[in-house]
Amino acid sequence: MGDQATNTRNEALEFARRTRRNMEYIENAAKGHADVHVVTQLTISLLGLVVFPKEKLLLEKAATLSIDDMKKQGWPSWTILLDDPKKPTANLAVLLKHLRNAICHARLLYNSDSRSIDDVTIRVEDQPSATCTKNWAASIGASDLRLFCDHFINFIEQTIG
Repeated sequence: MGDQATNTRNEALEFARRTRRNMEYIENAAKGHADVHVVTQLTISLLGLVVFPKEKLLLEKAATLSIDDMKKQGWPSWTILLDDPKKPTANLAVLLKHLRNAICHARLLYNSDSRSIDDVTIRVEDQPSATCTKNWAASIGASDLRLFCDHFINFIEQTIG
C-alpha cells in the first residue's frame, strides 16, 4: 500500500455512518440479551466520531454552532463542571477540543458498571499535561451521550456529506 490511503474508512463521513450502524447493531443485540456492553460501544463510537475526523470544514462549521443553538436544535446538554475562563465552552468546536483531549488521554470516568445505558453517567476531564491541574470537566448521562452522537453524526453528514 502506498502513502495515499484511498478507502472510504479514512473519510469522516463514511466513518460516522459506520459508527451509527455499529451502535445500532450493539443496541439491538443488547435488546436480544446478548452479552454486549452498550456503554462500551458508545465510548468507542465517541472515540471514532470526535478523535478521528480532521476535516477542516467540519471544525470551521463547529465553531459557528453555539452551545445555545445546539440546545435549541435538540442536542443534549453537557453539564460543565469546570470551564476554562480564558476560553469558555461557547460552541461545538471548543466542546470537541476538550472531548478530544479527554478521550485521547483516557480521562473518562463512569459512575457505574451497569449494562443499562440509563444507569450510567460519564465524566470527562481535560488538562494541558499530566503535571498541570484540570482546566475543564463535564458530565453527561450515557443515554444523552448516545443522543449527542446521533446529532453529531447528522452534523457531519450535513457539513461534509
